Amino acid sequence: MAQQENMERQRRRETGERLRYWRTRRQCSQAEVARAAGITQASLSNYETGKRELPMSTALAIVSALDVTLGDIIDVGDVIVLRDSRLGRRSEEHTSELQSH
Repeated sequence: MAQQENMERQRRRETGERLRYWRTRRQCSQAEVARAAGITQASLSNYETGKRELPMSTALAIVSALDVTLGDIIDVGDVIVLRDSRLGRRSEEHTSELQSH
């Protein structure tokens, strides 16, 4: 049980480190990213430090705000189904644009 909790904490920390990496690489403040993602700066800080679990809906909003992929932030499988999210709609638009050229 304790080993599983440690693994979960480590996973949250690693996700938080990737969030911080991409936010700083994009030269954005926590406040800017939080505002664009529709969350509070305090919540983003908690995700970056691994204090809170990052819900998928929030992860999708953050990756959209940072213009990165979900795989850049969290460890995901090869196949993800995106429905009714800004990222999903954006992916569809991008695919349509590529196909029209």
